[in-house]
Amino acid sequence: MTKISFLLAVQDPPQRQAMTQLLRAGIEVREYGPGVLDPGMSPRPGIYLCMDASELNAYRDSGSLAVWLSTQTLTVESMLDALSLGAVDCWSLEMSDEELAGRAASVLTRWGAILDEAGPAQSMRAELERDQQAGRQIQLGMLPKHDKKLGAYRFRRWMTPSLILSGDFIDYFPLQRRHLACFLADVAGHGASSALLTVMLKNISWRMQQKFGEPNMDTPGALLAWINQSLLEQGIEKHVAMFLGIIDKFDHTLHYSMAAQYPPALLVQEDGKVQSLGLVGKPLGLFADAEYVSATVEFSLGSTLCVFSDGVLDCLEPSDLVEKEQSLADKLAKTEALSALWKELEAANPGRDDMCLMAVKRQR
Repeated sequence: MTKISFLLAVQDPPQRQAMTQLLRAGIEVREYGPGVLDPGMSPRPGIYLCMDASELNAYRDSGSLAVWLSTQTLTVESMLDALSLGAVDCWSLEMSDEELAGRAASVLTRWGAILDEAGPAQSMRAELERDQQAGRQIQLGMLPKHDKKLGAYRFRRWMTPSLILSGDFIDYFPLQRRHLACFLADVAGHGASSALLTVMLKNISWRMQQKFGEPNMDTPGALLAWINQSLLEQGIEKHVAMFLGIIDKFDHTLHYSMAAQYPPALLVQEDGKVQSLGLVGKPLGLFADAEYVSATVEFSLGSTLCVFSDGVLDCLEPSDLVEKEQSLADKLAKTEALSALWKELEAANPGRDDMCLMAVKRQR
C-alpha cells in the first residue's frame, strides 16, 4: 500500500524547521510548493499542513483534509478559529514527538476512511482534474504571446477563467503585407464544452490568413459571415460573440465588425477620451442568414483599442448594464496602466464567468 504523506508548503525557515521536527517524530511529510493556489486551480486531494490559518479555506471544499500547525501553544480561541475555517485538527510544534505522532495517526485514520468511502469516484475525479489541467496547458499554448509587437502596434491580452478551462479566446496576427487582424471570441457558457470550441477558433485564425483578400472576403463583416457559416456547418450547439478588427498599417485605420459583442469595444485616445465602437450583429453559429456590417475609425497615434468579454461586467459595482458600460469607460479613461486595471477587476471578480481583455495600442 502506498505510504501517505502530509503535505507542507516550505518557503521560509520556520516551515523548514517544522518539517525537520515532524520528520524526527516519524511523520511522513512532503514539500509541495506554494500554500494557496492560483485562481482557477484546485488543490489535489491530500492532507495539508497549514502554518497560516488563512490558508485553511483553500482546502475546505476540495476533498482534502487540512491541519493547522502552530509554532506556539494552542489556545481554545485559536483552535476554535482554525476549526471554523475548516481544519480537522490543530497541532503545535511545542507538543512532544510522541503526541505529534499520535495526532498524525488519528488524521491518517480519518483520511483512510475517506479514501475507502470515495474509492473509484475519487480516482475518477483526480484523473478528470489532471485531464483538465493538461487541457488548460494546451489552450494556453494556442494563445498568442501576452505582449506582442507587430509593426507600429502593440498587442496584449489578459484572461481569467471561471474554471480550469476557458470559453474565451483571443488571437492577433498579420494579414498579408498591409493588414493586421485581431479578435476576441466569447463562447456561450464556460468549462470543457466551451473550451473545445476555442480549438476550432484557432483553426479559423489560420484559415483566415489564407482567405483574406479573396472575393467577398476583404472586410471584417464578410469574414464574420464566413466564420458563422463555418460554425453552422460543424453543427456545434454553441453560439459565439465576437469582435473582429482589421488594422490597415499604411493609413492607420481600424476596420471592425461585431457579432453580439458586449460590452462594445472601446477606443481610448491618448488624451483619455473614450469612444464606444458598438455595432449590432447576431451571435455566430445560430442564424444561417445573419449579416454583419463593418465600420471604420481612425487609429490615431497613442490610441488603445480595448475589448472585454462580458464576464468583466460582473466585476463592476452598478447593477444597470448601461451604468456598468459607463463605469468601464470611466475606469479606462483614468487608468495609467491596463495591468493595474486588470488586477483591480480580478480582485472584484465573483468567478461566475470567464473574463478577458484584448488591448491594441498604436505606438508610432
